[in-house]
Amino acid sequence: MSTTIGASASLLLNYTRSGQAVLDAQPSLAQLLSEDATTGSQLPASATVALSDEAKAYLARTSAATAADSGMTLATRAANARQWFDQQYQALGISSALIDGKVAVDLSGQGRATLSAVASNAQGLFSRDESAAAATALQSRFDTAISPHVVIARHTGNYAALYDAALKYADEAGSDERATVAWQDQKQALLDGAAAARKTPGKAPDTGSANDPVKALLGKTTPSGSLTPQMTIAAVAANARLLLDDQANSAQDKGTELVFDASRKDGQQVDFAKFDNRSLAAVALNQGAAFSPGEVRAAKAELDQRNRASVLDTLKATSGSSDGTSASLALVNRYAAMSTEEKAALGISDDFTKQLVQTYQSIQATQGRLGGNSSLGLVGYL
Repeated sequence: MSTTIGASASLLLNYTRSGQAVLDAQPSLAQLLSEDATTGSQLPASATVALSDEAKAYLARTSAATAADSGMTLATRAANARQWFDQQYQALGISSALIDGKVAVDLSGQGRATLSAVASNAQGLFSRDESAAAATALQSRFDTAISPHVVIARHTGNYAALYDAALKYADEAGSDERATVAWQDQKQALLDGAAAARKTPGKAPDTGSANDPVKALLGKTTPSGSLTPQMTIAAVAANARLLLDDQANSAQDKGTELVFDASRKDGQQVDFAKFDNRSLAAVALNQGAAFSPGEVRAAKAELDQRNRASVLDTLKATSGSSDGTSASLALVNRYAAMSTEEKAALGISDDFTKQLVQTYQSIQATQGRLGGNSSLGLVGYL
C-alpha cells in the first residue's frame, strides 16, 4: 500500500474501501510516523510514505517558523505577532483576522509558540478575532499532524495508538504553551482518551470532553459544497462518494461497519438523509464504478421509495379537486422537474412522460366538451 502525504493543502480524511488515503504533511512528520516502542504504533510493513513537493514546502515553512520562535520570550513573541498583524491589515486592506467567520490572514509562517501566544491573548495584545484565528491555525496543524494516525487507527482498530500520537504531539509544546489553560485541558482530555481507548479496543472511545482534539478530528466530515443543477454527474457522484466515506469512517470509529441492507440487525445502517435525489441517482447509475453493489442497491431502493411517496402525495393533494386536470398536471410537472439521471435511474422514459402529457391534454379536451366540469381523474385515462 502506498500513501502520499501532503498531496493537497486541505485536510482529507476519506476512508476508501481500498484502505488508501491522501494526507497532508505536518510538522515533525518523521517523528510522528516513526514506530512508537511503547504503543506498538507503526505503519504496516507493506506501506510506503512519500512527501509531495507541496508537503516538503509546508514542512520547510513550519520548521523555519519554529526555529524563529525558539529562544524568544513570551513578551517578545507577542510583540512581534502584534506588529505582524498590523502589517497584514495594512497590506491587505482589512481590519480583522476573520472575515465572515473565516481566517483572512496567512498564519502558515507563524510558529506554534507564536500561535499559542496569540490564541491565549498573551500580554493582552490581541483581539478576539485574532485569538480565534490563531486557535484555528493551531487546531489545523494538530489535525494535519495526526491525520496519518487516524487512517491507521481506522485500519487497525488501535485507537490507543492514535491518542498516544496525539499526546506525543502535545508534549512537543514549549513551556509557554504548556502554561496555558487550553493546553492543560487538551492534555488531560488526551490522557483520559488514551486510557479509555485501552479499555475499549477496536473503536474510538467516547470521552465526552469538549477539549478532546482527537474526538473533534474523528467527528469532522469531508466538506461537500452545495450541489447545483449545473454540476456534472461525475461531480455529484464524487460528492456522494465522500458522504458515504464519512459514514463508513463514523461506523469504523464505533467499532462496527456501514451496512446497506435494512434487514441486517448488526452494523450501522446507511443514512441517505443528506443525499438529494440526483445524488441517489448518481450512486444507483454508478457510471464511474465508484460504488459497491450494496451501495447501488440501497441508493436505488431509497430513490424508488422517495418517488412512490412523492407520487402518492401529489395524488392526495389533488384528490379533492373537481378539476380532473389537477392530478395529471401535477404529475407532468413533477416528472418534468426530474434530472436526466434521476429519470434514468427510475426507468422513466420519454414515452412515459409523453403519455402523461397526452393524458393531461385529453382530460382538458374532455372537460372542454363537457363544459369544463368533468370529474374524470387521471386514473381513468392511464
